[in-house]
Amino acid sequence: MAEWEYGGVYKKYNLIEDEIYKINNIGKVMVHDITKGLPEFMKEADVLFVDPPWNKSNLNTFYTKADKDYRLESFKFFYEHLFNSIKQIKPKICFIEIGKENLHNFIIEMKKIYKYVTFYNSTYYHKKDRLCYIVQGSNKRINYHLDGMDEEDIITWICKNIDYKCIGDLCMGRGLVGYHSYINNKKFVGTELNHKRLAVLIDKVEIEEK
Repeated sequence: MAEWEYGGVYKKYNLIEDEIYKINNIGKVMVHDITKGLPEFMKEADVLFVDPPWNKSNLNTFYTKADKDYRLESFKFFYEHLFNSIKQIKPKICFIEIGKENLHNFIIEMKKIYKYVTFYNSTYYHKKDRLCYIVQGSNKRINYHLDGMDEEDIITWICKNIDYKCIGDLCMGRGLVGYHSYINNKKFVGTELNHKRLAVLIDKVEIEEK
């Protein structure tokens, strides 16, 4: 369907699954399914912000949009792989966006990794009726006063204000985390299931570089 083509910009880039694509000298990204294991380059991240699928239906819609012919029967199977990847990366701070249905599960999983876990009430698409939550994990007590902010504004704030060497995103989508890190001249790494979505970030950065 046309809405799943994301402007067709992917046709400009040779994105090969499980191969690193370098974006100038500031970003490394890969078309990759995180249930297949963690790429080594993702361990460069010392901060994470991830917006994964929020439930099984949402998850399998992403497989459909990525032209994958298989589906996952268990959302728990997916998020266990997600949190296993976070354990391997060992970021000093981790943010995960999630809906209400699995908020409790994500808090439980985050508490297995971090001493201090909290969450912020948020929205997405800058619409007050579209509610979500940003779960934060760290080993130091931190409160960034992000409650009530839209998720894009939270990403913008994180990339501008938090001192990190490299930010990572295991479900990059069209690349908000990568783009906002780029405009703040900070390194980023990321993976994304759908090469068509990932190409949107690459194209946006490369256009600005010209």
